[in-house]
Amino acid sequence: MNPKVNAKQLHIFQEVIRSGSISKAARRLGLTQPAVSTAIANLESDMGFMLFRRNHYGTEMTAEAKSFSEGVERALKALNNLEELASDLKHGRTGKLQIGCMPGMATLAPAMVAAFMGHNPGVKLSLQTFPSGKVEEWVAGGHFDLGIVEKPQAKNELEIWPYRFRMLCALPAGSPLAERREITIDDLEGRPLITLGDGHQSTMQLRSLAHRHNLALNVVAETQLFPSAMGLVDAGVGYTLIDPITAMEYGKRHDCSVVLRPFAPRVEFEVAIILPRFHLTSRLCQRFHAALKAEFDAMAARFASAGQEAERN
Repeated sequence: MNPKVNAKQLHIFQEVIRSGSISKAARRLGLTQPAVSTAIANLESDMGFMLFRRNHYGTEMTAEAKSFSEGVERALKALNNLEELASDLKHGRTGKLQIGCMPGMATLAPAMVAAFMGHNPGVKLSLQTFPSGKVEEWVAGGHFDLGIVEKPQAKNELEIWPYRFRMLCALPAGSPLAERREITIDDLEGRPLITLGDGHQSTMQLRSLAHRHNLALNVVAETQLFPSAMGLVDAGVGYTLIDPITAMEYGKRHDCSVVLRPFAPRVEFEVAIILPRFHLTSRLCQRFHAALKAEFDAMAARFASAGQEAERN
């Protein structure tokens, strides 16, 4: 196509075809008749062939114009699609998100992501589960747009939005401690415990508490994930400290018999939403981050309120 041809000329051309005359096209377009005539004349000059002939009945299309109109229709449709795409990209309604998530959030993250995609059907997604350290590395390097991790370490390369949740004590059904409103570190002395390994933040806090209270911990099982620890508690293996997110998700199961109680002294589970500091984020990622942060804020407020209510009772 001649580079002089523009979308406005093509729109005018199509309107002349639809209306059947230059004067009607001018009225529909809100232009003067000379302006429409000039636009058609310029288009004919650029194309090198005649598009319309005047006759007693109005404006007649040439054979070339009939063939040309089919291509114009496709071009204008493609242009409209491109404009819609640009608008969606501008407002963060389309594109692809690459999200990294720690295993402990693997049960909750899909629901949050699905809610966002439900309101943004043009969005495509890659949600991958890796250990927090790997998620941090890939977000910092720009391979993931956003990450959900435990207690991030790479402070300089990341933008971090941290959240601290008070952990609960999960008790097997029938435990004599179920009558207590609150479980303390002293209550766990000698009882079978399930932990998430020596390097996990919850285990380190628990061991530190035991050391300060001069207590011995009876760890009978270790696992990598909170849901696995909950499963062991549900099977009667022992007690564990559990984050409220896993507790909330596991509690939705009809076959769950685990009893949950506040734990003292306070042990916290820290998670964070992370973005790369030295890589540009898309408008889509910015919108998703805002939606995800709103979900986390609401969840944190809900857990805090539930904890205060438990303390009052």
